Amino acid sequence: MSRVFHYEQVRPSCMDGDTIDVRETHRDDVTGLRQAVYHVRAGRSRPRSPGAGRLETLFVLSGDGTLHVNGESHPLRAELAVLVVGEDAYEITTDSEVVLVSVSARQQPDVVCGDYRPWIDLADQVKQDAVSDREYQTLFDPGTGCSGVTQFVGYIPAIRTPMHYHPYSEMVFVLSGTGQVEIEGSTSTIGAGSCFYLPAGVHHLVENLGGEGFLRLLGVFVPAGSPSENSPV
Repeated sequence: MSRVFHYEQVRPSCMDGDTIDVRETHRDDVTGLRQAVYHVRAGRSRPRSPGAGRLETLFVLSGDGTLHVNGESHPLRAELAVLVVGEDAYEITTDSEVVLVSVSARQQPDVVCGDYRPWIDLADQVKQDAVSDREYQTLFDPGTGCSGVTQFVGYIPAIRTPMHYHPYSEMVFVLSGTGQVEIEGSTSTIGAGSCFYLPAGVHHLVENLGGEGFLRLLGVFVPAGSPSENSPV
């Protein structure tokens, strides 16, 4: 599998009796990052949890359902983000289908965190400025009780930025728009459903080729920090 691909190129797997088909797209056992796409079919899923010492961020791509965790139930809808920590188990119910992006990572107990928020609606988050007229909305980070990662949605306009690199390792999922990504001299076309992994220090360039409008990306990276951090090559 190439470094850049559409998630549907990955063969799904499913536990017996479960309603969730899982496509694991990227895994880095050094940083602890793991990315997957969940297709939740009608019914109630089997319980799952990040596991001791880990956390899991979820982002709803499409569909409606309900998340059940710690005795609470919360509606799931497009562009809602969820954080599950440690051995807390959750289940998902739906009458139709829900599609989510999951990125899990190790908890970082030495990181000072704010109050834990189990879910965040993207529409409620303020847009912040980054380089070259780019913007981003932070979802989970230490400020919202997430010690291990920063999860955000980035907005890339049709303005070319210089080749650069980040001090963090990032798993990226394209939410909408069209463009291309160049990673260490190799260029690939990207669109909704494309995903790729950028280890810390890797030279890359993401470009919006869709004209008007934004190329929107869901990014999750370690260690947690600001999505605006980058260093030109």
